[in-house]
Amino acid sequence: MIHFMKQGKNIFRPIAFAVSAVCIVLTMLDCPRHGELFSYFTIQSNVMCLILMFWKLRKEPPAIFQGLATVCITLTFLVYHIMLRPAGFTIANMGNLKNISNLFAHYLVPACVWIDYLLFTPKGGMKVYYPLAWICYPLLYLAYIKLIYRPMGGTFIVEGELSSVPYFFLDTEVLGIGGVALWCVAIAAVILLLSYLFLLLDKLLSR
Repeated sequence: MIHFMKQGKNIFRPIAFAVSAVCIVLTMLDCPRHGELFSYFTIQSNVMCLILMFWKLRKEPPAIFQGLATVCITLTFLVYHIMLRPAGFTIANMGNLKNISNLFAHYLVPACVWIDYLLFTPKGGMKVYYPLAWICYPLLYLAYIKLIYRPMGGTFIVEGELSSVPYFFLDTEVLGIGGVALWCVAIAAVILLLSYLFLLLDKLLSR
């Protein structure tokens, strides 16, 4: 059984790394404005997964980074699947470059990270305070968008229109400061919930 799992890991991880790399290439082709592209949380979480899978080709990364990448890419999947997925995203429309890049960024890469964790990653390394560290990254991302990218004139193309924010729930001009604050609190709560559920799963699977 141990030999089978080792062989499976040696086959799966290069494939997972290739999926992550193809994802970045596809999104770069779909969005040639690279300053904009790498200012999306979606792309940053996918780059994190690319680093994670590259790291795993050599050795196991620290558990804190494994958890951060897993939580961030899970958040990317959930927000897209529940709130942002356009009506045109269908299997029949997979000939469209944007839909293919979305398929990789929001579904295939997350699936690779989850499968690798469940089947091949050592369990039990997560500490109880890690979730408090993991939530710092989304908070820093929010600060980057509001305090650096936007004041420097950075913009995004959202549904074919120019926008100063990458996601509708960060738009103070539409939702107001209070509305955006409520969204941020709700998303922060979801991140902490995901983080502690992941921590619990790690403890249960280590037994």
